[in-house]
Amino acid sequence: MNELPEIGPSATSLEDKAPSPAPAAAPERPSGQAPAGAPALVSPRRRGKRLLVTLFAVSVALAVVAAAVTAVLLTHRPHRAQAATHPLRVTVFGLQPGQCFNSLPNGIAGAHAVPCAQPHDGEIYGAFLVAGNDWPGSAALGSQARLGCQDRLASYLNPQLATNDLAEFYAYPNQGAWAAGEHSVICEIRGTQGRLTGSVRASSP
Repeated sequence: MNELPEIGPSATSLEDKAPSPAPAAAPERPSGQAPAGAPALVSPRRRGKRLLVTLFAVSVALAVVAAAVTAVLLTHRPHRAQAATHPLRVTVFGLQPGQCFNSLPNGIAGAHAVPCAQPHDGEIYGAFLVAGNDWPGSAALGSQARLGCQDRLASYLNPQLATNDLAEFYAYPNQGAWAAGEHSVICEIRGTQGRLTGSVRASSP
């Protein structure tokens, strides 16, 4: 923008069943041969491996379930609608003729409207669009801004006001703002001795 003055884990347990007692009249069997129908004994090492495998399988299953629940929650989470804001909405380009304003700390790049009855930095007395879609260049755009604002000043300004303490300014978009769609020129009146109080307008619209 350009402004120029005119002047938790899960637990799993395995239970080993003890072999059923052999019948009282069991026939003799060769030494080292397991009784018929008796369950095979599992060595402690194999039992430990089975426990680890079971715990690993349960952990994987829990992780899959947790991931699925998280995905569902994220998918169905309500989204807050965000209003699109124009990057120049809170600058002088968002103001209209007749409005008084105070500049934000970053200067002309930010401004907000205030009642003209209270002390303010400036007043908008004119605004117009620059014709064409192609960037005209800073020099050509500055010339159009100056001439356009000068043409609008006399019909807006209260002729009974002393103009010695007033200065005319105009703001026009730089190339970035132009590319963003801002093609307007804003005409301002500011005080040379500090803030203004009251409108400089000749009459109410």
